[in-house]
Parts: sequence; structure tokens; C-alpha cells
Amino acid sequence: MGQEGSNEPKTQNCFRCGKELPPGNLTYVAQIRIFAEFDGILREPEGGVDRQLDQLLKQVERSNPEDLEKEVFQEFNFALCKSCRDRLVDEFEHPWEGPFRVPGGMDRFTH
Repeated sequence: MGQEGSNEPKTQNCFRCGKELPPGNLTYVAQIRIFAEFDGILREPEGGVDRQLDQLLKQVERSNPEDLEKEVFQEFNFALCKSCRDRLVDEFEHPWEGPFRVPGGMDRFTH
């Protein structure tokens, strides 16, 4: 069907379940950004600011720049099938209810 150098779209797979997501079919993309946030509060460190600054500079010098960047910002993009998209949305909407939520009923959890 496709040849090397062809302009045909490539088949993707669902990140979560591995199901094939052929070109032209409905696919969902989840984008997750994780970044450091500053709450505006600065606390006086033990040993003073100068000591803490020296420690941080030494730590930065010994660290891999890519690892440092990941401490501040990371972004992920996932292709998902409809079923996995629905499960992901449900997990975000009900994060503390566990993976075995049963809709309705007296006992909403399966143990």
C-alpha cells in the first residue's frame, strides 16, 4: 500500500491500550504539561541565603541540563482511542474513586 517517501499518513497506536488507530478514523490527543509553580512565598533558609545559593549553584554545576529542564517543565502528547479517552477523562473527573468505579448503586466501588 504505502511506499517509502509516500505522503500517506502513518498508522498510530493508542498510547494506553495499543489499539491501532488507522488514518481517517477518530483519534483523541491528550496533551499534558507539567511545570513548576512559584506560590510567591520565600522562606529564610537555614544557614542563610548565601549558603543556600552556594549549595544550589554547586548542585546545578553537577546536574545534567536536560534533567534540570525536566524539573521545571515537561510536555507529553498521547494519541488515544475513544475507549481510553473516556477512561482517562473519568479518572481525571473522579481521581479519588479508584479504577473500579461502578456507576450508581449503593456501593459505588467494586473491591
